[in-house]
Amino acid sequence: MKDKPLVSVIVPVYNAGGYFKECLGSIAGQSYENLDIILVDDGSTDGSAERCDAFAQKDPRVRVLHQENMGAAGARRNGVRTAEGEYLCFVDADDTVDPGMAAFFVENIGKCDLLTSGYRRDTGSGGYVIWTDAFQENIYSTETEKKYFIENMISYENRFVAGVQPYLCGKLYRTDIVRDVIEDIDPSIVYSEDRDLLFRYILKAGGIRVTHRSYYYYRQNPASIIQTVNQNFMSDLNKLYLSLGRAFEGHPEEESLKYQLELFLVSRMYFIPSFMGFSADAQITGYVFPFSELEPGSRIALYGAGTIGVRYYRQIHRQNLLQIAAWVDKNWEQCAEHNFPVSAPETLAECEYDHIVIAVKKRSVAEEIKKELIERGIAEECILWREPAVV
Repeated sequence: MKDKPLVSVIVPVYNAGGYFKECLGSIAGQSYENLDIILVDDGSTDGSAERCDAFAQKDPRVRVLHQENMGAAGARRNGVRTAEGEYLCFVDADDTVDPGMAAFFVENIGKCDLLTSGYRRDTGSGGYVIWTDAFQENIYSTETEKKYFIENMISYENRFVAGVQPYLCGKLYRTDIVRDVIEDIDPSIVYSEDRDLLFRYILKAGGIRVTHRSYYYYRQNPASIIQTVNQNFMSDLNKLYLSLGRAFEGHPEEESLKYQLELFLVSRMYFIPSFMGFSADAQITGYVFPFSELEPGSRIALYGAGTIGVRYYRQIHRQNLLQIAAWVDKNWEQCAEHNFPVSAPETLAECEYDHIVIAVKKRSVAEEIKKELIERGIAEECILWREPAVV
């Protein structure tokens, strides 16, 4: 293995729970064995710290760092400071990775400073969707290519869609650049701290290789996305905004970078009432789910992720009377930036549901969708649409 570069794998661990063993097994089971596995115990109180130590005793490639609780950013920083590999990647403690991930990364990064890949996101209902960068698979290394990449990395083509998936995981970095960049990160940033490190890294990176292969398996609870409560959300968001704003100052593409950052903030503003846990009366419902007669426990496939679809999704989760078997939309890729578990309409063929509810306002649009669904072989009696009730 001496002729193969060492890859450091940094795993922040805080009360990792039942998924942690599976995560560790997926890292240790990589076909590429020249790994420097760093588990950063961030003050766990659920036994995760002891599991880290036990794992290190079984695998000589594993090192454990114990620290007082500092949050994910602080844990990553301490891990990076001790990393010995030429390359580095991050894995979260409740996720898993494909056995061929590290080998693919090392074989394909070439002379680039960053390799990106897609990831599979658990929908919470037994299925998954695959997210990839909006950029085409390619190497972006010339001055013109890098300018294009930077002008679109936060907001692709000035839309509310991320150019590069804004997560640290599922990517391969050069350790020396990460070590330099991470010292400028404020570890107190807790909301979207991934973006702070990733975008700073891209600005200092040379060539970037974009791939759409998906080796990273990300778990999520769809209900928690809507119901997460953070009463400091606005101040946390502002802290990220100020940090990245400082990082962009003086860059040749400063104007574009700051505009993209503004678009990102606008996209987050929409979620302030739900993220901060405002009372239901204070959250503007606008449209009410119009099928109160459906039998409790019915499985619903929701078609539409616009304003009405989001309202329906929230109400169904809040009332907890119906089950959401799937949430689909033709523009499902654009929902990635909003962290909604929306997938392509084609995935309906893999789902079990009692009804498909079309979540749009106009009857003409609903009829077009209904026609397409029938052409896919879906029984007409399963498809429901009713003009949304307005409050």
